[in-house]
Amino acid sequence: MPMRRYGGRRAFNLASEISGFLPWLAAHVVIGVVLCAYFIADEHGSEAVEIYYKPLAAAALVSIAVALVSWLFLGRRSPERNIELGNFDKMMVYGRFGGGRNSKKLKEAVIELHLYNFNDALDSLKEIEEEEEDEGRLSVVDFYIGRCYQLMGYPANGARYFGEAIENGLKLNDTYLLEARCLTQNGRFDEAVDCYKVLLERDCYFDFIYTDIGIAYLKKGDSENALEYFQKSLDEGKNYSFALGGCSLAYLQMKNLEESNKYYKKALMCNMDDINGFKIFYCNIAESVGLYDEIDPNIKRRSDVGDDDDEIIR
Repeated sequence: MPMRRYGGRRAFNLASEISGFLPWLAAHVVIGVVLCAYFIADEHGSEAVEIYYKPLAAAALVSIAVALVSWLFLGRRSPERNIELGNFDKMMVYGRFGGGRNSKKLKEAVIELHLYNFNDALDSLKEIEEEEEDEGRLSVVDFYIGRCYQLMGYPANGARYFGEAIENGLKLNDTYLLEARCLTQNGRFDEAVDCYKVLLERDCYFDFIYTDIGIAYLKKGDSENALEYFQKSLDEGKNYSFALGGCSLAYLQMKNLEESNKYYKKALMCNMDDINGFKIFYCNIAESVGLYDEIDPNIKRRSDVGDDDDEIIR
């Protein structure tokens, strides 16, 4: 497992919550004491306030109790408490995983995942994995462990856990899709295509299936199959601008600069997402086929981006 980068995050959050709660508590105490002192002064005179210290102390305690109850049951201020799970996560956490002692821990782990606290999410998920024996519950835990690893940039680990989720019965379209993407990132292109073909057989609702398959074939070096799937995506109007870019890349890999330039311009005109990532991918392919010096110099002018940004994000 990667080194922990968030070791003190929980302690920091607790200190932050307490520091945010103390002014609120102090305000309740002050209001309670002031109101109690006002009624005592009104009933017995201002000089009697000093005598009735017990009612004042009681008012302070009541104020503290009210503040605590409000804080605990009406909503704490930490961001974790303000996050609502989406429909997919609700289906996974409350439906497929169900109740039990680990359901709350799973929900908190999923929230940590959405807050990008991947190491903390993994710690909780691994604990649940060790405790659970039911395959149905384990499949949900495996799915979220795989998702953590994928988002952390460890596609090999991600593919392993998505595969285990499928073996344990979580044969959702999303599981196959994420496993396929991890396999593609890990260079296991034939296995990735097999996962995508399962989705094609199911007639799934993802508009980017053809372009995902095209990318897998493109990275494998099979430009003819890549072009076939990019063209299918264009014919069906799915993920259209990305498919135009894919055709440009496939033709470039075939060393057909004229057709590549034509589709490149079309992709730009259709406002293709992540132009920088596309240019990185384009230049990498041009270099691999020996055409880097022949492509348009404007394509080479790109922003500094990370090494993994040839994967155009959708």
